[in-house]
Amino acid sequence: MNYFDYTNVGHFCVCVFFAVVCHGQASDRCEVTPQNLTVKLGSNVTVVFKAPINGICRKKWQGFSPSQVFWTLNGQKIEESFYDHNDTHAVVSISNFSESGTVECHVHEQVLGGTIVRTHGTFRNTSMAMEPPKRPVNISCITYSTNDQYTTCHWNGAGNSQDTTYEVTLKQGDTLSPCYAPPGQYTCQFKLNPSQYMSVTVTARNSAGNVSTTVHLFTWATRKYTPPSIRVDPLPNSLGVHLESAAWTHCLKYTKCQVQYVKEGSNDTNRSEGNATINIYDVKPCTNYSVAMRCACYLSMWSDWSIKHTVLSLLNVRSEPLYLWRRVLEPYGNGTRHVQLMWKGPSPSCKAIDEYRLYVDSTHLKSLQPTQSHTSVLLTDTAHDIRIAAYQNNTMLRESFFKIPSTEKKFPLVQKPFATTQNGDIHISWDPPSKPANEYVIEWFTDATQKDTPSWEKTQGRNYFSIAKGLPHKLYTVTISPLYDEGPGPGNVLYTYAKEGAPAKVSKVILLDSDSTHLTVDWEPVQRNQCCGFVVNYTILWNKVPNGPQQSETVDHTRRNMTLRDLQPHTSYQVMVKAHSTAGSSISDPSQFPTDAYGKALIRTLIAVACGVMILLMCGVCIFMLWRKMMNLMVPNPQYSSMAMWSQAKSPKPSFLNNPDVDSRPRDNILQCQIDNDIDGDLAAVAGTGGPLCLAEDWAMDANLSPDVSISEWPEENVRLNPSYGIGPFGEAESLEADIEDQQQQEQPGQISQQQEQQSEQPGQISPAVCQAYRDQMLVCGPGDPSGEAPACVPSEDGSERLGESSQPDTSATLPATSTYISVDVFDRQTDN
Repeated sequence: MNYFDYTNVGHFCVCVFFAVVCHGQASDRCEVTPQNLTVKLGSNVTVVFKAPINGICRKKWQGFSPSQVFWTLNGQKIEESFYDHNDTHAVVSISNFSESGTVECHVHEQVLGGTIVRTHGTFRNTSMAMEPPKRPVNISCITYSTNDQYTTCHWNGAGNSQDTTYEVTLKQGDTLSPCYAPPGQYTCQFKLNPSQYMSVTVTARNSAGNVSTTVHLFTWATRKYTPPSIRVDPLPNSLGVHLESAAWTHCLKYTKCQVQYVKEGSNDTNRSEGNATINIYDVKPCTNYSVAMRCACYLSMWSDWSIKHTVLSLLNVRSEPLYLWRRVLEPYGNGTRHVQLMWKGPSPSCKAIDEYRLYVDSTHLKSLQPTQSHTSVLLTDTAHDIRIAAYQNNTMLRESFFKIPSTEKKFPLVQKPFATTQNGDIHISWDPPSKPANEYVIEWFTDATQKDTPSWEKTQGRNYFSIAKGLPHKLYTVTISPLYDEGPGPGNVLYTYAKEGAPAKVSKVILLDSDSTHLTVDWEPVQRNQCCGFVVNYTILWNKVPNGPQQSETVDHTRRNMTLRDLQPHTSYQVMVKAHSTAGSSISDPSQFPTDAYGKALIRTLIAVACGVMILLMCGVCIFMLWRKMMNLMVPNPQYSSMAMWSQAKSPKPSFLNNPDVDSRPRDNILQCQIDNDIDGDLAAVAGTGGPLCLAEDWAMDANLSPDVSISEWPEENVRLNPSYGIGPFGEAESLEADIEDQQQQEQPGQISQQQEQQSEQPGQISPAVCQAYRDQMLVCGPGDPSGEAPACVPSEDGSERLGESSQPDTSATLPATSTYISVDVFDRQTDN
């Protein structure tokens, strides 16, 4: 099998190796079978160790069991997966046996027995087996001080064939001690005698020959002592290493030692050589060092390295710099400011100081622990002198001064700060300010919680700085501040990454505006303090839901919104925003927005058209109403009017040619008043209402009555008119009673009251004076024939005259043959009034 497939393979026939077998009686013998086995190259080999119940091996090792047996091939342990066993046998099966060698069984590091297995076959290269072995080299012997009665010799047999065996002979004076090593074994152990010198001969043999090498050694030179025990003491300017092992006390006079030390955090190893005590001067103060030592006694070999000791070197505080810096945290409006003071002194682990003391304008403000490196103070807006001092045992060891200028003092900034990265290092450079600066302070932090106490360094006048091994995917906020004689100037800030990654994804996408063919989307930009890179642009991706083709457009990183055009109405679209950096990209969660069914322009147009139509209709209605008013003047409804008499002077016949109100109207609308001849019987009935009546032809038509119907057949509501009103020449309502009163006052002033009394006492009668007034007013219509005869005024029993009670009209009081005309509106003005 491959596990045993070595590169150097033996010849067809290999040399026979000795076999180790278990001894005992024939029936109780523990042995390995088969013995001296020859197999074909690549065959499977099974070797069995037999351990009878009463076997010698069981008596020799109490509690022996075949399960405890393990097997080796040429000194190398065979994997346990090839083992098997039962109560009396232990078995190993080797597949694809590819080399000759010795198979041995062991228990508790003791060899129980073994067998030699030879292989035969054909090889392409048989020169190795046909050539003599190579000469052994690098022969040495080691005598450990813990067991100085024995020495172990080693040699290098590389390059020889796998069937090469070695014979080692140790000569001490006249004594020879042989040792045999099987193939693959390159050590032999010998017992020493008090001789000071010895020689070692190693002979290599194979089927092609043998070769030997001999070396002569000084017995003391083969000795090797145990690793020493040491003590390391930190000294003011060095480290002292001392040998303290009791095993070396008898040899301290002839001891030589070497010290190996490594500074913490470094891979460089340094060595120093001396005797039992060695001082290390090349150390950095207040630094941890790992120290080890090895020694030799006279001509003996070097011992192994001792256990490493870690020690902290001492610090000379007076030689160490103490730096002071400030950071204005928050200015107040009452003339004060909150200032953070930071300093760099000895490491607290050095325990080199007891306390720090802070002074403001020569006043001791506070004492601080050596573990503190910053504090905050409240200062006015005037200039101040700050001093920090390191004390030990109330003795000042080191101090540092710093000036804080007033808030009114202005200093120039550094110009054009720039940052680049290379192999994880951040390189920062800038142009000097317009005013010469003594030095510069660089502050940086990667976490907002470090803003008040950032890392900081001084550049000693250089206008460049490097941050080594920056953290990947972390935003660095770097501030560069110049230092002038009057104090520090304002800082200029830049942002950078040691190694950029993909930016954070856009967290929110919203819809600003929508129409039937476009959507305006807005997104929340990736903030600068979000991981893990600067956004250089945004790509907006959209597609029709659910599986429409995707479209995209890229905009600058300063954009926050974009309008998606040429979309389909009443359709949902999926929108995503991808943020890009120089190192990668990230995409937002999808958002869906629908377009409108109708465009806003169409809706605005429809609204405008509707408003225009309404305005036109309103204008048309107004114009029509004005036209109607101008073309159809209002006239009183005769149905609600009374009859009256007018004088000739008051009621001239109207001229249709000169009257602008009726001149342009059709003549068919002018109806002549007609009086029913059969009025005598009805007149008395209606006279009780207060006066004569007139019925026009158009009234009859309004009442759905024929004009030929007698007035007595007309409904009462059509003939009973208020006698208190008449119709003037222009339609004004006039009081008949007032006209009669005026006439009576002119003719018979003394009789007015008497007539009024009679009229009030007999309400159904009309006096002759009233009848005369009717005659004077030229009654429009009256009971009689169409020739114009006036109604008669008949005297009543009390001396008054009653209209319509005489059957013989008074011919002396005939009316003129004239008729008054009434204009009737074709559109029936009666209903309008």
